[in-house]
Amino acid sequence: MEENPCQIQSGLGTNDLSTPLILFHDAGGTVFPYFCLGDLHRPLYGISNSHFDQGGKWDHGIRQMGVVYSHLLRSVIKSGDVILGGWSLGGCVALEVASRLMKLPQYTVQGVIMIDSVFPTSKVTDRYPRTIAEVAASFQLPTRMSDARRVQAQQCILYAHEMQRDWRPPLFPSGLPPTVLIRAADPVHLDPDAKPHYLDLIRNWTYLGWEEYDRSFIQSCLCHQTTTKIREACAILARPQQPNPE
Repeated sequence: MEENPCQIQSGLGTNDLSTPLILFHDAGGTVFPYFCLGDLHRPLYGISNSHFDQGGKWDHGIRQMGVVYSHLLRSVIKSGDVILGGWSLGGCVALEVASRLMKLPQYTVQGVIMIDSVFPTSKVTDRYPRTIAEVAASFQLPTRMSDARRVQAQQCILYAHEMQRDWRPPLFPSGLPPTVLIRAADPVHLDPDAKPHYLDLIRNWTYLGWEEYDRSFIQSCLCHQTTTKIREACAILARPQQPNPE
């Protein structure tokens, strides 16, 4: 993999006080989708799966990712305010990293942005792919991706789903970080005659399954257009927090 973490947007020309945003990779292990975002008016970093070249396997799951990625983040941002987030798996990883940074006095986690991140409720995890063939049938990867990279990405996706089956969110002794959930407006499969994708089994749940955990920490639930909504989410998290009425 390339430089990790990598700076995706410098935030130059914006307010020097703009809180940096760190986005963690999705199940496929890369941060490529974040390079497609428009200007977020703040420094933006991406952290990819540092085990990608080994197939994306982590012996101790998402918890171990949180430990390693906390150190990677600290290598580029030494102190101050941060907003963490990620698409899909990346939103869960962001919670793991947040739980560690919130114990360090030099950091303030202003909040977390989960982009279509589904809580691992059994209604979804029971349908997760268990073979590479099932991954290939469920996920469309970029056509220009080389065969070797495609196999690596598919293996990453398979291991990511294995880890999510076993994952439970970390404990937050001082309280959960304020979070914004950005969710897709459309189902994965637009064809009404197609078999529903397992992610669409809870598409009609407002909080994508987080109702089974604790939805009180979710400050807002937004629908895509992604760049606009990430900007909006950052603005929500960067302003002074009011007590959640729920």
